[in-house]
Amino acid sequence: MTVPDLFSGSRGVIVAIDHPLYMWPARGLEDRDALISSVVAAGADGLIASYGTLREHGAAFGRAKRILKLDTKALSVGAYQEGDHVVCWTLEDARRVQADAVLTFVQVGCPDELPALAQAARIAAECDAAGIPYLCEIMPIESASYPDAFDPGAIAACVRAAAELGAHLVKTSIPRPPEEIAQATGCGVPVYLAGGDPQPTEQAFLGQVRAAIDAGAHGVAVGRNVWAGADPAGMVRRLRQVVHGERVTATA
Repeated sequence: MTVPDLFSGSRGVIVAIDHPLYMWPARGLEDRDALISSVVAAGADGLIASYGTLREHGAAFGRAKRILKLDTKALSVGAYQEGDHVVCWTLEDARRVQADAVLTFVQVGCPDELPALAQAARIAAECDAAGIPYLCEIMPIESASYPDAFDPGAIAACVRAAAELGAHLVKTSIPRPPEEIAQATGCGVPVYLAGGDPQPTEQAFLGQVRAAIDAGAHGVAVGRNVWAGADPAGMVRRLRQVVHGERVTATA
């Protein structure tokens, strides 16, 4: 069965709002419905969300693609912490909440790397059978194997591994320097950029995104650099300008 493209032309601005599954507080996500409605109105092409959010707030997604995060990890209170991820939901659950795609997270260099890769392979095959796009979030974490988690070669290796596993799209880190994402964009799958920790300035973050888009990345899949800021809707509009080449207009 042919798996449909998630986005027309593969370009997209995705907002990740799954963080309260595994970390709290997540300032900016206290009111899920308001945040979703705001970024959707600003033009978000898709959102990565939990099962509970899709079930309870699905109406707010409008035309934005619903991407269900199938896995989670132990809860961190106070700050995000790395940790093993376990798949909790199924493709049947994804259909129930009308998900357009599903996602799992592979942390390369983590103790559970091999089981997570095996799980990603199984989900990719199941998604092929079901006709549902699979977005594999895969990135190195700082470890003995990967002392530099933003090394372009390590990030390219992650993207190529995801393509070999059968992922239809990949979310990964922005390398340093960001234009070196070019090492990964020839691996055969659309590449979407994670934002990671909030950047010191909006201009610096958008500059990194622009450099990576110019080097062949297909879009962004950003959480805290959108909803943790003072103007989430404005950030989505500015990201659309970078990713889609749209003019940003002022809003009241």
